[in-house]
Amino acid sequence: YFIPQLIDIWQKEGRAKDFIRYDKLEAFRNFTGIRIEDNIVITAEGCSVLGTPITKNPEEIEAMRAAG
Repeated sequence: YFIPQLIDIWQKEGRAKDFIRYDKLEAFRNFTGIRIEDNIVITAEGCSVLGTPITKNPEEIEAMRAAG
């Protein structure tokens, strides 16, 4: 996730400037992120996904996002 307020503070302080390209980061400033997670139950006997597993395929995810 990108937090614009934190980006501004770190850039002003020069924090991590050897690792963060603030000029490139600007393009992602308003990207809030997405989470792609399955719910999994783990027991002594093993584990299983609860419900229908979520696709991890980028093209399928983009198609779902576009569909609304």
